[in-house]
Amino acid sequence: MRRNQIMKSQGLAWRSAGEGPLLLLLHGLGSSSLDWQAQLEHFSDDYRVVAIDLRGHGQSLQEGPFDVGTLAADVVRWLDEQPEPAWVVGLSLGAMVALELALQLPGKIRGLVLVNGVSECLLENPREQERYAQRLKWLRWFGMRPLAWWLGRELFPGPELAQMRRTFRQRFCRNRKKVYKALLDALPGWSARARLGAIWQPVAIISTTHDYLPLAKRVEQFAALPNATVHNPRGHHAWPAEDPSGFNHLLQRILERH
Repeated sequence: MRRNQIMKSQGLAWRSAGEGPLLLLLHGLGSSSLDWQAQLEHFSDDYRVVAIDLRGHGQSLQEGPFDVGTLAADVVRWLDEQPEPAWVVGLSLGAMVALELALQLPGKIRGLVLVNGVSECLLENPREQERYAQRLKWLRWFGMRPLAWWLGRELFPGPELAQMRRTFRQRFCRNRKKVYKALLDALPGWSARARLGAIWQPVAIISTTHDYLPLAKRVEQFAALPNATVHNPRGHHAWPAEDPSGFNHLLQRILERH
C-alpha cells in the first residue's frame, strides 16, 4: 500500500492511498474520512482510494451553507479535476451526496454503492420525525458529548463493539456543535427521488438488517433506479466500521462484477 496521505485543496481535505482506478469514499453525518481507514488499507493494492472529509466535517471547510447540494458541489469540483471516473461509495449522508454526484457529473461516475442511504429526507412518518427531533433535543439540551454517548449506543450496540463505541464517541466530539446543528437542520426537504431515473450507472443498494430504515421502505425509495441491485447483510447503520471485513468482501464482489 502506498502511504496514506492527507491532502487539502479548495476547502476540502482527503486521505488517499494506492494507485489504479479511482474509488471514492464518502462518510456519514458527524463522521470523517477516518472512518474509512480499513477500506483505504484493504483496497489500495488495486485502487487509488480517496476518502474525503465533506464540508463541515474533519479537516474540511467549516463554513456554510451545509445543504446536501452544496456538500455535493464541493466534491463535484474535486472530481471534475480528476483524470478518470470513480466508483463512489457513500454511507448515509455520503450516499445522499453520491446521488447528487451522479446527477450533476454523470460522466465522472462509474457506479455507486449506497450504504444505508435514502433518496429523500422528508420526515413524513411519525417514527422519522421522532428520531430527528430526539437528536435535536439531545444536542440542544445536553451537547455533543452526551449526544455522542447516545449515538454510540445506537450505532454500535453490544459488548463486542465496545472499542468501536469508544472510538466513535471520541471522534464525534471533535465536531463543532454549531456546525453539526446546521448540517442536521439542512437535511429535511432534500430529495433526489424524482430524478433517480436519470442515473444510468450501476447502483448497489446496501441495506443492513438492523438499520433505522426497513428494507422494504428502502427498496421503495430506490425503485426508480434503472440499474440497481439490493444487498441485505447483517449489521447496523454504520456497517463499514462495525464489520470492515464483511463490508470489504461485499464491496469487492460488487466492484468485480463491473
